[in-house]
Amino acid sequence: VAAITGLDPAQAASYLEMAGGDVEMAVQLFFSMAEGEPAAVAAGGGGGGGGTAHAGTPAHAALFGSEAAPPPWIEQGFEFSAAPESRCGLLQGKNGPCGVLAAVNAELLAQKGCPPPSAAATEADLRAALAAILWRCASADAPAGAKESVAQEVVLARWEGAVGGPIVTESFAADGAASVAANLAPLMPALRQKGGVVLLCYACVLTRGVEAVRADVALDNGSGPLIAGPHALCGTELMTLLMAGRARGNVGAYGQDGAKVTWREPSPFGLLSRDELETGVPLADPLKSPPLPVYVLHGGDHFTVAWVPLPAKERFEARVRALFASARGGGSGGDANSAAAEAVEAATAELQAAPPPPVTQGAVDLALWNGLPPARGLRWLRLRGVGGGLAPAAPAPPSLTPSHWRLSVGEVESVVQAAKEDKASLPAAWREHRYELSLVTKAVAEEDVASAPRPPDAPPPTLLPQGPPPAAGEAWRCASCYNSRFKTMCFGENPAPAAAACKFCGQAQQEAGWTVWMRYAD
Repeated sequence: VAAITGLDPAQAASYLEMAGGDVEMAVQLFFSMAEGEPAAVAAGGGGGGGGTAHAGTPAHAALFGSEAAPPPWIEQGFEFSAAPESRCGLLQGKNGPCGVLAAVNAELLAQKGCPPPSAAATEADLRAALAAILWRCASADAPAGAKESVAQEVVLARWEGAVGGPIVTESFAADGAASVAANLAPLMPALRQKGGVVLLCYACVLTRGVEAVRADVALDNGSGPLIAGPHALCGTELMTLLMAGRARGNVGAYGQDGAKVTWREPSPFGLLSRDELETGVPLADPLKSPPLPVYVLHGGDHFTVAWVPLPAKERFEARVRALFASARGGGSGGDANSAAAEAVEAATAELQAAPPPPVTQGAVDLALWNGLPPARGLRWLRLRGVGGGLAPAAPAPPSLTPSHWRLSVGEVESVVQAAKEDKASLPAAWREHRYELSLVTKAVAEEDVASAPRPPDAPPPTLLPQGPPPAAGEAWRCASCYNSRFKTMCFGENPAPAAAACKFCGQAQQEAGWTVWMRYAD
C-alpha cells in the first residue's frame, strides 16, 4: 500500500486497517478519499481538503463553518446506479456526503413503497423526495395535523455562475410537498449534477432559517457546524434536519432530564445506529419503528440505506397513496377522481416493470445499498425467525434506565486487534491470543460527563493497569488518536523507530496514553 500510494508505512497501515487487511480495497479507499494526493493525507486532507465553495454567507457558515466546502461535497450530485440490480440506489463519489445521500435515498424508497432494488428511479421520484425533505424543514414548527392549513416559506438555492461559487436564492409560499416539488422542477438539472448535494443543504438550512438551525443545535448542547471534522462528515444535526426538519443532535429516546423526547414526529423512514449498542441508550421510538421498513444505517463513520422490499399488494397500496397525494397537489387540478386514476395506473405500471422478489417463509430479506467505492454495491441480509414480517420495535421505557455508567480510567474502551502471529499459530484458540486494548484515559473519562455516575450497588468496572510506557524507539499506538478515530479517521499508530510524542497529535506519551497488549486470560 505504501509503495502504490506514496504514504509512509504508518498511514498505509491505517488504510489497511480500515479495509480489513485487503490491499486492493485499501488502495481504492485511499484514492477515493484523497484524490490520489499523498500530501493531502499527510496534511489531514481526505474528504476535508480545500475547495472552492462560496464561503462567508450565514447558510454556508452553519454548514461548513469558516471552511470552504471540500471537493467530495462540491463534486457530488444526485445520480442513480446504472446497474440493473440496483437502479434505485444513489451513487456516492467520495467520502463525506454519505448521510445526505442516504437520507434522500431512504425518502425516495419510502415514497416508492419499498420497491425491489431493480426498480427504476426517475427524476420525478427524486424531485418528490427532495420536496418532502424541504417541506419538513419549512413546516417543522407548524402544529401536527395542520401543517398544510397555512402556507410556509421555502427557500431554494442555485449557483449564480460556476459550481462552488456564489449562490442565488429564491423563496415561495408552499402548502405542501407537492407544491414544493412543482417549484423544484426548473432546478433539477443543477441538483442532479455536481454541487447538487450542497444546494440541497443550503436550501434546507435557509428554509428552516439560519437562526432556527443554530437554536436547534444548541438545544442538545451542540455547537455546529453541521458538517465538520477533517473528513467533512455529516453530523447528527444535519441528519435530523433532513429527517425531521429540525437540526437537533439527539437521536435517542430520552432528553437530558431522562424523560422520553416528545418533539420528534414520525418520519417516513427510520434510523439504526451502532451508537445504541455503544451507549446503551435506545434510539427514539419513531426512528426504530417507521411506517415502512426503510432505514438509514449508521455504522460510526458511514451512512448507508437498508429496506425490506414489500410484497406486491403492500407495495402497490403504499405507492398509490404516495402518487395520489402528489397528483392531488401537482398534476390533476385537485380533482380526486383523476388523481386516483393516475395513481392506480402509475403504480400498476411500476409493479409490472419491477415485480417484488420471492417471499421466503419465516424470514425477512433486507436490501442493503452502499453507494461509496470501493465497497459500492447491493447486498442482502436475511433475518430468520421473524414470522410474517418485521414487527415494530418495542417502545423504549418511559424513563431512562442507564446501562452505561460514567467511564473510569483503566476501563477497556475497545479491543483494537488480536495478535496476528497468535491467530496464525493458534487459529481456533482465541482464549490463548494476545489482544491490543485501548483503555479509557483521563481525557476520555472527563469527556463522559453526560453519563450517570455508577451507583454504589452496581458491580464495579474491570480496571486494567496502563503499565510502563513503550521502550524508547519502540512502535506504539496513541490512545488519544485511537479513541477519537471515528471523528478523525486516524488510528494513532507510531511505527518504530518512534518518538516519545505522537506523530499525529503531537502529544507526549504520558499525556496521550498508549494501547496495551494483554492475553485474554489476563
